[in-house]
Amino acid sequence: MEDNIHLTQEEDSNKEVKSEFKYFPFFNNKQPVFVLFLVGIIFYCTSLYNEYALDDGIIIHQNDYVLKGARGIKDILSSDVYESFYRRMNAEDQLQGGRYRPLSVVSFALEQELIGTYRTGKYLQVEDLNKNGKLDNEEVEYIVESSEKASTNIVVNKNKSPFDDTDRKRTNYEYNNFEDLNGDGVAQQEECFNCWDLNRNFQNDASEDLNKDGVFNEIDCQVKGAFLRHFNNVWLYVLSCIFLYILFRNYFFKDNQDLAFLAALIFLTHPIHSEVVANVKSRDDIFSLLFISLTFIYAFKFVETKKVRTLILCAIMSFLALLSKEFGLLVLILLPIAFFVFNKEKIEWKGFLIPLVGFSVIGFLMIWMAIEKTYGGLPSIIVYMSGLLLYVLMIFMAYRKEMQQKNLNTVMICLQAITLLYLAMRLQSVNMSPGVPDTEILNNPYLLANAQEAFATKVVVLMKYITLLILPHPLISDYSFDTFKYSNFADASFILSSILQLVLLFVGIRLTLKRHVLGFAIMCYFVFMFLVTNFIFPIGATMGERLLFHSSIGFAIILAWFVLKWLDGLDGWQFKTKRTVLLSVITVVIVLYGCKTWERNWDWKNDVTLFLKDVKNAPNSVLVLGNAGARWIDLADTKEITGKTLPGQDSTVFNDYNGQLKITNEELTVSGFKNKREAALNKGIGYLKHAIELHPRYVNGYLNLGLAQFKLGNDKDAIFYWQNAKYLYPDNPYLNYYYSVYSGILKSRAVEASKKGDYEEAILQLCYLTIIKPNEAEAWYLFGKAHQQNKNPNRAKLCFEKALLINPEYREAKREKAVADSIK
Repeated sequence: MEDNIHLTQEEDSNKEVKSEFKYFPFFNNKQPVFVLFLVGIIFYCTSLYNEYALDDGIIIHQNDYVLKGARGIKDILSSDVYESFYRRMNAEDQLQGGRYRPLSVVSFALEQELIGTYRTGKYLQVEDLNKNGKLDNEEVEYIVESSEKASTNIVVNKNKSPFDDTDRKRTNYEYNNFEDLNGDGVAQQEECFNCWDLNRNFQNDASEDLNKDGVFNEIDCQVKGAFLRHFNNVWLYVLSCIFLYILFRNYFFKDNQDLAFLAALIFLTHPIHSEVVANVKSRDDIFSLLFISLTFIYAFKFVETKKVRTLILCAIMSFLALLSKEFGLLVLILLPIAFFVFNKEKIEWKGFLIPLVGFSVIGFLMIWMAIEKTYGGLPSIIVYMSGLLLYVLMIFMAYRKEMQQKNLNTVMICLQAITLLYLAMRLQSVNMSPGVPDTEILNNPYLLANAQEAFATKVVVLMKYITLLILPHPLISDYSFDTFKYSNFADASFILSSILQLVLLFVGIRLTLKRHVLGFAIMCYFVFMFLVTNFIFPIGATMGERLLFHSSIGFAIILAWFVLKWLDGLDGWQFKTKRTVLLSVITVVIVLYGCKTWERNWDWKNDVTLFLKDVKNAPNSVLVLGNAGARWIDLADTKEITGKTLPGQDSTVFNDYNGQLKITNEELTVSGFKNKREAALNKGIGYLKHAIELHPRYVNGYLNLGLAQFKLGNDKDAIFYWQNAKYLYPDNPYLNYYYSVYSGILKSRAVEASKKGDYEEAILQLCYLTIIKPNEAEAWYLFGKAHQQNKNPNRAKLCFEKALLINPEYREAKREKAVADSIK
């Protein structure tokens, strides 16, 4: 009885001091922060030794500006995030609206300063770019030659020059570093060392095989410094969650500290976030959350303190959030809602709506001019900055007195001005309209759907997002075509999802008007989801788990609120029992979440572990199939498959890539393949063939099928698949590289065959050569020589004529043609 009286008094005390915890045994504000920090580190420490996966390469180690380190920051701030990748691929920008997210890329460049920079922007670069017969030490200017550009189906964008044939001038270094072995002070081809040659002894030492696969290649250079990047992702993620908790604690739920902590804990530990942390490229999402949280904190603090310094900090955080990712734009929607719900703010509609209308009109005009390329003869940046200046002058003239009140409207006007500054930078740096028609189904998954199918499928995807929040299993890295079959209005999944979304939206609006916590949580979910639904503009994907990152804030608040509300409703239970139940349930959920997160962190080790796992759960995703197939082809030559180790390596150490690399002796016997290498290549071929069945225009599928057949020694099949890739993407740099290497091999084979007197074999090899190099005069000349040696002057003459048609100054071809003409 005394215990019950004591508990009742404790509950009354908690009601009076609402800033204290009720269920959680914390006695000060530092303890929950420490718990969040500790849990976050425990959850993601398993990702620290990961390498890179998915699109890390596009943003980091295939990004010239990142590899140059601090030297590349200027270009990062003035370019589309994918600009360097597009240029490497001899391609045009492909995504509607462009992608301007420089802040995370700048952080990668700064990390590269510590890891080690490459002045060429490439790991392996030794090339006489300006064709002056030597390797220059200084940066040189050169012309990029178009490779059959006129015959491609790629439409050149005349509004932006980096990929335009009329403006192909570039400057770059011809090599990274060299050792002056002969003391002449000039770099020679053999004096430029490979990026993995850390001790610069021009030997492949076992210790330099950084990923321990028995192969020396660019991947060894890429994984160097991966620990630093993953470490930064982990602590930045934990820090962003801590600031989210501080926002909850100090402003959103200052009367309910249990709700603040539980919501932050659910958000921190939810396995759906494993992609954001383990995929280094997704640091843009982490930065976005961090600076959005700080924007909210300083906005609330400014209204409380009225200090101009706080408003300036709020503006800076908003600007950094915008530079992180487009989600920063949504602060303009969510901040007034948050003030209305949590601060019981009375909005002065005149001071709120008129600046908003002015901001919207100026922003619309800036975007319209960027799309239409209409600037009235003025430089575009002048036009954009004039829009910002016009807005600032308008506000200063009309709202000078209102600004002095230092309320929500003051904050909104400041953030709108910052947004216009960001918009000017963005429009100056990226194309709003893609440089090529959006005809690639991997970028436009609804390309083949009619209007009804597209709308219905997008609604069904919204249901998938909600189910993943409730049950985050299985987790998949890619949901591109053909993961979702097109739906229609009669499908039960569409009807169910439509009802759920409409009910949630109605409830969210209604509860928001009542200033209820759940109203804000639901609106938070929908507002952040607004940008990634494909309803407003195509995002280049069907869906993605990382796209749930911001919206899951709303889910965490909703779940935490219902748990605490349920506990409060257990009137017949003693307080200690309630606390025990809460802590027990949370412990179980955290353990389950932790197990799933650890498992997923290991999946994100590298592309091998990721795609060989995900292909089991996404058997119809073209990209997953293509990557799984490509990884088996890569693995075919590693020590795990060949059994050959480098000198000095421990032959007993076997990397099974988290259990994904399995080719048993029994499987080998049943399959009938000669060895594990052949089995691995055929596994890859199986995945790739399924990928091109689903998507017959999948270029990478044909490229890798050709590579697999080449490794198997099937020249005809290799050329068949590579020629398909060439038809679809003539200027593909990987295909050009394959053909460059393959042409050398074919020439060597032909020479060897000729030495043995096997002229038919030499003709066959050179026939392959003319197929892959139809515009190379030397190929036709050699083909003619082989026919000449095989006593077939007529065919030889045709080949020499073809060589001269390509290069009329080819002296050897002229001489041999004259010889062929003399033979009657």
